[in-house]
Amino acid sequence: MAELERSYLLELWSKNVCPNCGKEIPEGTRVGSGKKSEGGFCSLDCYGENYKADLTERHKRVVAAAERHRKS
Repeated sequence: MAELERSYLLELWSKNVCPNCGKEIPEGTRVGSGKKSEGGFCSLDCYGENYKADLTERHKRVVAAAERHRKS
């Protein structure tokens, strides 16, 4: 992850702002990995939307690995 993006996510974390939709995150409702450097989101929808490309790529790799395992 680029340093600039990490700094941006840390800044939004400290301000309780969702990096995906820009809404304020109410105290105690932040969603995410728990790592400040990966950001905190106001909902699972925003978390998923923000990491959609990454999650899609991970899914493809898991499906490919499962397929290779079935063929072995």
